[in-house]
Amino acid sequence: HYFIQSNLREMILLLPLVSLLISPSLTVDRKNFKRCDQSGFCKRLRGLEKDNSPYYTTPPTQINSSSITFDIRHETKPDLLTATIRVLKDHTVRISAQEKDPIHPRYSPVDSFGEAPLVDGSCDLSHSTDSSTLTFPPNKIVINHNPLRVDVFSKEGLVASLNARGLFHIEAQKLKPDPSKPEPPKDPAEESEDGGEEGVEEEDDIGGISDEDILMMEWEEDFKSHHDSNPRGPRAISLDVSFTGFDKVYGLPEHADTFPLKSTKDTDPYRLYNLDVFEYELHNPMALYGSIPYMYALSPLQSVGMMWLNAAETWVDISFSSDKSLVGRVLSSLISSDEVSRVDTHWMSESGVLDLFLFLGPAPRDVTRQYSHVFGPSLLPPLFSIAYHQCRWNYNDQQDVLTVDENFDKHDIPVDVIWLDIEHTNGKRYFTWDSNKFPDSHGMISALSKKGRNMVTIIDPHIKVDSGWNLYKEARDHGQCSIFVKNKDSKNYEGHCWPGTSSWVDYTSPCAREWWAQQFPYDKYTGSTPNLFTWNDMNEPSVFNGPEVTMHKDALHAEGWEHRDVHNMFGFYMHSASRDGQVLRSGGQARPFVLSRAFFVGSHRVGPIWTGDNHASWEHLRMSLPMLLSLNIAGYPFVGADTGGFFGNPEPELLVRWYQSAIFTPFFRAHAHIDTRRREPWLFGEENTKLIRSAIVMRYQILPYLYTQFYHASVDNTLIIRPLWFDAPSDTSLYSNEHEFMLGDAL
Repeated sequence: HYFIQSNLREMILLLPLVSLLISPSLTVDRKNFKRCDQSGFCKRLRGLEKDNSPYYTTPPTQINSSSITFDIRHETKPDLLTATIRVLKDHTVRISAQEKDPIHPRYSPVDSFGEAPLVDGSCDLSHSTDSSTLTFPPNKIVINHNPLRVDVFSKEGLVASLNARGLFHIEAQKLKPDPSKPEPPKDPAEESEDGGEEGVEEEDDIGGISDEDILMMEWEEDFKSHHDSNPRGPRAISLDVSFTGFDKVYGLPEHADTFPLKSTKDTDPYRLYNLDVFEYELHNPMALYGSIPYMYALSPLQSVGMMWLNAAETWVDISFSSDKSLVGRVLSSLISSDEVSRVDTHWMSESGVLDLFLFLGPAPRDVTRQYSHVFGPSLLPPLFSIAYHQCRWNYNDQQDVLTVDENFDKHDIPVDVIWLDIEHTNGKRYFTWDSNKFPDSHGMISALSKKGRNMVTIIDPHIKVDSGWNLYKEARDHGQCSIFVKNKDSKNYEGHCWPGTSSWVDYTSPCAREWWAQQFPYDKYTGSTPNLFTWNDMNEPSVFNGPEVTMHKDALHAEGWEHRDVHNMFGFYMHSASRDGQVLRSGGQARPFVLSRAFFVGSHRVGPIWTGDNHASWEHLRMSLPMLLSLNIAGYPFVGADTGGFFGNPEPELLVRWYQSAIFTPFFRAHAHIDTRRREPWLFGEENTKLIRSAIVMRYQILPYLYTQFYHASVDNTLIIRPLWFDAPSDTSLYSNEHEFMLGDAL
């Protein structure tokens, strides 16, 4: 501890004040990615009428010691929904709803769970004319019958209200209308005096669009040159959740934005839809590479976590208030206060079931533990994987790799892993080597392993369409199941990525995942060794000629699911299949290591992720910390950002400062784009080499402490990097701090 403190003082003295006002040159093309008003379901649900819910409940249809099930009806429509509220162990609540008899089943990402959630089994239920109450001390849930509203109370009082603003809505599935056939005449009894439906204003014209066009837009949608046939029609879900007594919320990774989430009153909602965003913007709610629809509300006496478990495209609106609106008066009356601080959120997903979890704390550590009961703890990684990694797109050839390796020894800088990007393969055919550049991959990796070092190679989800390549032919002609994703016409889905025309493995299929895992053993992956590990990139999935640089939503997966239903799970499933391949090759005797760019709920059990294609700028260095804190608070401890920035050429001082920051983050890798100048630690002059060496050496000196933090995370998903308020929630001055953090509980 004395050594660490002494070196920290030395590093701090070397850190002058750095201006953070220099703006990087970003090249993301916003026109390639949708706004809410270009997403049909987001536009519909964001336009719902507030404070006047048409939904009400009927008497419970099923009751036991841990749950209550009831039907939900609409005042003016025949829609019949069913909902269940379950009390799980350790002060956790699960609330789910969907149609009672859907035309098509709704997707639920059940593989996100660590184990099946355990129920409490010790609840008391009481009824009155207006409400039903489920009590599990010190908490209770009150279901208000008409209009439907669910209030959740902890020992401290009301903490969350569902449908308080009347935005609960599930678009009931229908058969697709035929615009060539006239609608049947309406029953006059169903129409009001002015000819419209009762209680609904008639909209004769919306921007000059005909009623027929509006109807078809709900079913089919165009974005730029891409068409979405949406054959099963609109089936979006919506719910408002108000966190009462709170004025700060966190989470919703992945976004390049502040750690405390901001109001979206004057912006788009936060979007969760895994996308390959080239040189992403900062301070923007647009979607990035991964999605965890989890929000964390904080106050001095109460912490609450909420997971919206849905794998489809999702948007989340946030507003902050302490007003005297109808909602404010209702919620104020429940906590005996004239004025209530409140965070109002609105969750909107394109498809799937409504399935949310509330973790009622009350302390931050309690919420983290409760999260782990449902979604599992983090993995315990191999020790080398939390040391220093050296990566570049690309090290040129075998000799280049060995020279880099020798230079680490020459300059007395420790390193555990050297990485190879896509150029090491034979024409972007994964599980292969370019025999001209890497004629003896086995010997190269063995030379590293003799020094206790390892290698990582990239393996992406797209398979080059090449009838002369055995891997492609094996996948195409597989007899037991369909290995590839299908297009809407049930033919192999094809698009463009690094190899050119490609098909994508359908990782949602257990059979396809098993086939993928079988590619990792040494007899299949020629030239691999026990010291070769894996990097899964481009697995949002990235499709260069697809809508929003990803897969068409009407593509088809195993069991007939549309891609729109499973999109955010795609990377999780690939990550899992690659992990399984490494376990298979060692006979279960060695811990796997697989890095992924895309992620979803449950990915923390599989392996690490990083924050994607950042930029060599002071702003991106600054933003890396709130991004990593957001991931940790959302249950993902093993995370990092590319040290030095992926795009651009960092000035020496920026590179040094980035190393000095990154050594305290869970995943520590330097990486750079193919068009950047070389930036190995010894290329910036002796003084900077000395500073970088000192930083990396410090990382190795704290490895035993850091590995202990990973052990704790593997038990109950305890955060590895923590906001300062995590252990001091009563200190509200810490709530907006996003550039200081704890590494474990002692540093």
